Amino acid sequence: MSAILLFATSCSQPGNVTGNVASHLWAPVAYADVTVQGTNVSSKTDVEGNFTIDAHIGDTLVISLPGYRTTKAVVNSEPIKATLNYNLKTVTVNEDNTITFKYSAPNAKSVQVCGNFFQLENGTFGEGIATMERDGDGLWTYTTVPTLSELYRYEFIIDGNYTIDATAPYTIRDGEVLRNVFVVPGEIGDLTMVQDVPHGTESKVWYLSSPGYDRRMSVYTPSGYEQDRGKKYPVLYLLHGGGGDENEWLNLGRSAQILDNLIAADKVQPMIVVMPNGHIGMTAAPGENSLGYVGAKSSRSAIKTEPNLYEATFMDVVNYIDKTYRTIPDREHRAICGLSMGGGHTAVISANYPDKFGYVGLLSAAVRSYSKDDPRSTEMTQDFDMKLEQLFSNKPFYWIAIGDEDFLYEANKAFRAELDEKGYDYTYLESDCGHVWKNWRHYLSEFAKYLF
Repeated sequence: MSAILLFATSCSQPGNVTGNVASHLWAPVAYADVTVQGTNVSSKTDVEGNFTIDAHIGDTLVISLPGYRTTKAVVNSEPIKATLNYNLKTVTVNEDNTITFKYSAPNAKSVQVCGNFFQLENGTFGEGIATMERDGDGLWTYTTVPTLSELYRYEFIIDGNYTIDATAPYTIRDGEVLRNVFVVPGEIGDLTMVQDVPHGTESKVWYLSSPGYDRRMSVYTPSGYEQDRGKKYPVLYLLHGGGGDENEWLNLGRSAQILDNLIAADKVQPMIVVMPNGHIGMTAAPGENSLGYVGAKSSRSAIKTEPNLYEATFMDVVNYIDKTYRTIPDREHRAICGLSMGGGHTAVISANYPDKFGYVGLLSAAVRSYSKDDPRSTEMTQDFDMKLEQLFSNKPFYWIAIGDEDFLYEANKAFRAELDEKGYDYTYLESDCGHVWKNWRHYLSEFAKYLF
């Protein structure tokens, strides 16, 4: 709960009682109402939280602000301290799965809420923005139509300025942007949340890459891994998209919660999940590498590298995991899948190491035609048809999933046409919506059920 502190100085003469209203973090609170109880005498705090009011020693000041619990303070010869606790629930999921948003901004001219919970013309839910309605006290409100079970994100726009909901601690970093999140309960939403089931362990692991510098990955080990030291496990290598890093599948993808819940329900096999950083020139996630808190976006290419170096050195990750963890180190017990950029990485890695991965998943993958004439062609993408032929000769479980509104839909369609022309066996899942985490969390939960 946010607290507001009131400091007031007073004397026996009216008109010169002054004070300042600040939050518990000592930030000024603007536009709070200060009223002498039982009178019409009132004042407001300015943008620095200061106020002046006509009052006498012994008068009671009533301090209020929409979204806060009203409090009182008695004027005396000493500075007055009072707390004003925040009690506004910004996001409420109603029984009918509508969502009500509230925001306190008494002097704002416009407040909008945006996020991925809006019903679109085609009936699906996706990105949108809505103008909230203001009441007489400066409290802004908006209620959606009934939504579906899901993990959603939201932000506010105040007079044209983007802001997160500072009253809610539930945030996730998406690339370089911080966003608030909430869950509409149900089968899909519940799958992303911590349930009363046995839990795996999430670790941040540094390893020496063959280019000569340390890099970091995230590793999930299932419940029981630390206790049963004689048991070995299959491994899923789970790759992120272009805006992500080694934290993305854990944070936005909710991979640990999904795996915990599916394993507990006996819907997937207990497995180790390895989530490397897919930007080979990035040692670790922004703010968690040697660059500190500057250049979050530029840290992706802090170390200059050659194209496809990530794919070419991917066995650094596999070899480290097999050496460090209790794995079953063969293709029948090794899977790889990735979303977007990570899907493109998956296509190239699996083709170049055809005897290493028995399961391959492309999730909204950034695939293309890897022809010899492509100016982006490297040793890893040359002779791609021949590499695919060798991969499919090993009969992998090859899984492709994409949304029908995804901007990579046509590229995936063309890639599947190439596989069809060669008669290669694969499984295909097409869903609604586009290039969104809603799909990728769902794809992970489905792909994992086929493994091992």
